[in-house]
Amino acid sequence: MKMTRRIETALLVDDDDAFRTTLQGALRRRGVVARTAATIDEGLVALEYEPVDLVVIDYRMPRGDGLSALAHYRKLQPDAAIVMLTGFGDIPLAVAAMREGADTLLSKPVDADKLLREAASLRDRQRPPPSAATTPPPGSLKLDDLEREAIRAALRESGGVVATAAKLLGIDRRTLQRKLKKLGG
Repeated sequence: MKMTRRIETALLVDDDDAFRTTLQGALRRRGVVARTAATIDEGLVALEYEPVDLVVIDYRMPRGDGLSALAHYRKLQPDAAIVMLTGFGDIPLAVAAMREGADTLLSKPVDADKLLREAASLRDRQRPPPSAATTPPPGSLKLDDLEREAIRAALRESGGVVATAAKLLGIDRRTLQRKLKKLGG
C-alpha cells in the first residue's frame, strides 16, 4: 500500500483576515506549520525563504488575482501542492487555474480536513511537465473546449471515477454522465 505524504507546512495567501486566521488555526490544530500572507507579493517573498508542502491561494485578491500569480508560485514551489480557493468557481476558472499551475480549485469556505486530504493526495501524484505545445494561444478556446478539458482533468484526478470527478467539478454525477455522453466519452 502506498504511503501518503503528510502535509507538514503550508502558506495561506488570502486578503480576508478572518478567513486566513481561522484556516491557519484549523491547520495548526492538525499539526501543520501554517504561515500566512495577506497579498500575492507577501506570499511570494515568504516562499523565497521557506519552502512549504502546500500553498493555498485565493482567486480574488486586491491588486491582482491569484490566477495570474500561480505560475510564479509554481516556479518557486515546484513540488508543493497548490490549491486555489474561490467563492466564484466554475469550469473555465478550474481549467485556467490548472493551466497556470494550480493542482486543484476548491470552493470557499473550505474544510481543513478536506483540504489536507486533497493536498496530500495531490503531492502523491506525479505532475506532468508543462508543455507549451498543449496550451492553445489565449482567446482561441471555446466554452465547449474548456468544459471538455476540465472534465478530462477531473476524470484523471479521480482515477476515472465519475462520482468523484463530478464532486471535483462541483456538479451532480448524473449531469456529468450526460455531458460525457454528449462529448462522446
